[in-house]
Amino acid sequence: MTQEKTRLFVIVDPTASHQVALVKALLIAKLADCQIHAFLCVYRDIKESDGYASRHDFKHQTLTDAQQWLVEQLEPCKVAGVPFTREIVWNSKWHDAALHSIAKAGCDLVIKSSYHHSKSRRFYSTTSDFNLMRNCACPILFAHQTQEWRSNKVLACVDLESTDSKHARLNNVIIRDARAMAEIVGMDLHIAAAHKGEIDIDHLPIKGHGHQVNLQQLGELYAVDAARIHLRQGETVAALKSICDEIDPSIVIMGTLARTGISGKLIGNTAEKLLDLVEADVLTVN
Repeated sequence: MTQEKTRLFVIVDPTASHQVALVKALLIAKLADCQIHAFLCVYRDIKESDGYASRHDFKHQTLTDAQQWLVEQLEPCKVAGVPFTREIVWNSKWHDAALHSIAKAGCDLVIKSSYHHSKSRRFYSTTSDFNLMRNCACPILFAHQTQEWRSNKVLACVDLESTDSKHARLNNVIIRDARAMAEIVGMDLHIAAAHKGEIDIDHLPIKGHGHQVNLQQLGELYAVDAARIHLRQGETVAALKSICDEIDPSIVIMGTLARTGISGKLIGNTAEKLLDLVEADVLTVN
């Protein structure tokens, strides 16, 4: 995601009375001169087709109604002069259809509304949020806040303890996308990191005395004022949640390294866990 990329893929929720994802997409589009691609997936069971001459007529009428409804939802974009396109598909598995359309559309940012789930529901079922997070190649903004952003802070969460190249690359992507988002929406960039012990600088591109990192070094590394860097010792999710509670960011940017199998189900992903704990919108990158 960069300031030059201007195509937003918005997943419209046919069951919601208020389209949070469209609200956030319109805010970003007006600030960054973006184009919106509104995606709507509909499906009705054959049992609901009583009164229609054929299954074809039933499907055709459902899609026609959906088209009209989507036109109404996009009226604010038309009024604001934001260019948009529409896509309506018929599929019983909307998240699979969305992933297919995202790959074809060549968009730079996916925006989807989200709401908090209980721990048990997240544990025992793969929600649509997780499905997208683990399988979508481009950044996803999960919109929680129903209105305009309430603070002027974007918080990028990085991992300063992992020494492997994948996490180092992911940190760079997180900072890059967080900086671009902060510039687009006109907010201040803050950086957060949780750590269980002392943070060793040996694996970081930092020059300095000793082996323990300090805020000034991190500020120079990420070109951010040291006062906007927040380190918190403790378990990762709890520490990041504490930082979010303290500084109240409007957008939290996190990386996601997809996990599969039993360990992925039991351990989960920091981004997946934090999604249910913070009030801010959450932008995930991979």
